[in-house]
Amino acid sequence: MKFKQFIENQITSQLLHQLKPQLARAAQMVYNQWSQNEDGFDDHYGAGGICHDIADAFCEVLYKHNIECTPFSAQIGEQHVWAIAKTDDGVYSVDIPPSYYETGAAYTWKKIPNVIFTPDFIHIDMITPDPQEFDQYADYY
Repeated sequence: MKFKQFIENQITSQLLHQLKPQLARAAQMVYNQWSQNEDGFDDHYGAGGICHDIADAFCEVLYKHNIECTPFSAQIGEQHVWAIAKTDDGVYSVDIPPSYYETGAAYTWKKIPNVIFTPDFIHIDMITPDPQEFDQYADYY
C-alpha cells in the first residue's frame, strides 16, 4: 500500500471532529421525538431522559464512517450514557452534556424546551491513546 493510501485509510480523531455536524443532527432528531406532557412524562421514556438514544444515534453515524463505537453508561455518580469511539489514534468519548437539553437527576429528567443542537454541543475527548483498550469499554453497556 502506498503511503498516501495508508493515510487516507486511517480513521483518526480528526474524522470524529469533522462529523460533529452530522452528530448534532442525529442528536436533534432524538430530541425532537421526545414528547413530554406537563408532568414530564413521555410514553416511550417515562420520566427518563434521552441520553441513551443520543449515544445510539451517535454510533449509527460513526458506523457509517467505519468507526467502531459503543454506548457507555456511567457506573458511578451521575446516571448518563454517551458513546465511545475507536480510532487509529485512540479511544474517545463522544458526548453532549445532559445539562444542554434536560434538567433533573438519576432517572427523572425534564426536557429543556426549544433546544437547537449545534456542532459545538458535541464534546470529543481522548480516553486513551491505545485503540486496543476499546474492548474494555464495550462491556459496560
